[in-house]
Amino acid sequence: MTVERAGHPPVEMGLHAVVREGPLVHLVIRGNTSLAEMQAMVRVYEAALDEAGYLLILLDMTDAGGLNTPARKHVTDFIKAHAEVIAAAVYGASFSLRITLDLMSRSIRALSRRTIEVTFHASEVECRRYLAAQVPRLRAPK
Repeated sequence: MTVERAGHPPVEMGLHAVVREGPLVHLVIRGNTSLAEMQAMVRVYEAALDEAGYLLILLDMTDAGGLNTPARKHVTDFIKAHAEVIAAAVYGASFSLRITLDLMSRSIRALSRRTIEVTFHASEVECRRYLAAQVPRLRAPK
C-alpha cells in the first residue's frame, strides 16, 4: 500500500491504498490487516490530526478481510486518545465487518466513556457528505 500525497514520501502498507486529502484519510482496505499495516495507518492518521487538529476517516471496506487482535488494539488505543476530534464513515462493509466495527466502538465506549461514532453508508459520496457535516463539530473549541 502506498500513501498518495503531494510532497510526502509514500508509506507502504501491504495491499491497501491510502490517500490523504488534508484532514481526510481515505483508506481502501484489501484483505486482512496486520499490526504493522495498522501501525503505518495510524501514523498517517496522526500526521493528518497534527496538521488539522481533527481527523476524518473514510474507509472503503468492499474487499476488506479480517483485523487481527494486536491491530485492533492498536487502532482502538489511538481512537480512545483522540475520540473527540475524529469522525469516521464506512462504505462497502460486509455484515460481519459492520458487527466487528460496532463492537470495537462499544467496547471503547464501555471502557473509557469516549469513542467515535462509526457510520455506515451505501457509497463514498454519502460518506464524504457525512464527514463534511462533522467538520464544524470537530473544529469547535474543546
